[in-house]
Amino acid sequence: MRLFPFFSSLGLLLVMIISNGLDSPEPRLRSVANFPVGVAVSPQRLAQTDYAQTVGSEFSSLTAENVMKPQYIWAAEREYDFSAGDSVVAFAENHSQQIHGHTLVWHMMKPTWLRNTIESYDSATLENLLRDYIQSVVKHYQGKVISWDVVNEAIASEGNGMRNSFYHQKLGDDYVARCHQYAREADPDALLFYNDYDVVANPEKLKTILAMVDDFQARNIPIDGIGLQMHIGLDFSLDQFQHALEEVSSRNLKVHLSEVDIRANPDGKSDGLTEEAAQKQRELMADIVRIYSQLPEKNKFAITFWGLRDSDSWLTQHTGHSQWPLPFDENYGKKPMYQGFLEGLEGNQTKLD
Repeated sequence: MRLFPFFSSLGLLLVMIISNGLDSPEPRLRSVANFPVGVAVSPQRLAQTDYAQTVGSEFSSLTAENVMKPQYIWAAEREYDFSAGDSVVAFAENHSQQIHGHTLVWHMMKPTWLRNTIESYDSATLENLLRDYIQSVVKHYQGKVISWDVVNEAIASEGNGMRNSFYHQKLGDDYVARCHQYAREADPDALLFYNDYDVVANPEKLKTILAMVDDFQARNIPIDGIGLQMHIGLDFSLDQFQHALEEVSSRNLKVHLSEVDIRANPDGKSDGLTEEAAQKQRELMADIVRIYSQLPEKNKFAITFWGLRDSDSWLTQHTGHSQWPLPFDENYGKKPMYQGFLEGLEGNQTKLD
């Protein structure tokens, strides 16, 4: 398995600190955390100067919010368009950042041609197409994308079994395992994750995912980590969070807090982020980072925010209201939530002056 840049040597870490932190009296997330700190980005926003400067200076890991999903890459049966994803990779390479690939297989955001033709494929034909897609994408990004969410959200929302998606209907209960095998064949060095939401909040879903992991490990199906999406509210249970981390790490898996945002307006009644809600975000962020930081080094993969600024968040459209869920405001100002992240690191690692 390859060593990643921020863990390969103390000297390289110090280079990153110098290049990203010492030109400013303020700390940078990528400089003070002893694990990668990531953010979901889009090529369109990376073309904006202030956005690009903030992403480049603050974060050590990037996830493409959408443009590495099949809807954007899978142009036709065996035709692929990597241009948008390549632009994110190029930005990461220019800023000494790792790339986490999201996602190879998802029941949502299917390419139009597949939505229109899916019923015409028998299971063997669809399996071959999906295998070729997974392996073409993974091979294209081999050596550039260090990790993949192989399958996203394959478990039912209730948590008590597989989601009845078109992939499940066509390919059967074990399709997730086969997707992991196809990805490993394409890039033996890439870390392979299963990614899902409400894993902490829904004990039944956690139980189902852990049973899948246990089955994979018993059959030598490749899996290196679990992505906990962490789309959460201010009522998030830290006890359940601690329990989920313990269960996943006990299986010798890496934990990725893969899509972090903290809703501050659950009932949609606020017309601005209140001081009370901002401080609750700060405290909760600190607690999450503190608990995550206490994991053994081998189990910590990254904490990734699902967007940079409140104005970029998918939650505004999803919930119909502003939620102010991210560490930066629309003007790139650092919110109390940002400070909470720094506070969560205190006492868990060597402080940098």
